[in-house]
Amino acid sequence: MNNTMPLYTSLSPDNKYDLLFEQHFLQGKINIGLRPLSLPGDWPLISKWLQRAYRRRHMSITHLPDKYLRETLAIMLQCDFAQPFVGLINEQPAFLVELCDGDKQCDALEGGAHLFQPGDHAMRLILSHTAIHTRYWPSYALFSSLEYFFSHQQVKRVVWQLHEKDTFYINLANQSGLREPKLKRKDFDYAQSFDAGSFGSAQDPHIQVYLYLRENFTRFLALYQRTMPKLS
Repeated sequence: MNNTMPLYTSLSPDNKYDLLFEQHFLQGKINIGLRPLSLPGDWPLISKWLQRAYRRRHMSITHLPDKYLRETLAIMLQCDFAQPFVGLINEQPAFLVELCDGDKQCDALEGGAHLFQPGDHAMRLILSHTAIHTRYWPSYALFSSLEYFFSHQQVKRVVWQLHEKDTFYINLANQSGLREPKLKRKDFDYAQSFDAGSFGSAQDPHIQVYLYLRENFTRFLALYQRTMPKLS
């Protein structure tokens, strides 16, 4: 397993890549792996996940051209400030997770509702239909991705911006130790809420922002790993 690759590095979209990170849950019954996206092999699966995600978010968009989506991911792979990863659960592709350095725009269709600070990195998570409907898999995917991101010292906070229509992912974020933006706690930098604005603007009332802090995530992960075996 090659875990020495920088978090952001220019990669060829057509190459195949080894695992960068592995995590094991339930005494090795569930194995999570992350590797860079390889467009030729991964595209048939992830194109379906992306189309489903965009249809849910943008009801007026019934279908996005595959060419547009594929070119967007190819650009991300080749740049030095963003990276798409394929997540494997028990060696089968199960989710796509993207990370982007700071407030650099990773996707023209994604709105921005967070004032980025040095050390902030924007995340997007897209789960397969199977992962969404398999108990605990969404949490395994989220926590494993965060653990890998925080293994890189330049990542101080992971920013997850979710549209109000992303109800499944909002529930996932809330169940994973972060509360809804309007339910802040004083001792944790959970999220920001906004009063006005339009979709895609700097202040968007339809976007909820979740901030995962390095120092808090360590505590969340330790608690999670202790409690999950008892719940299975």
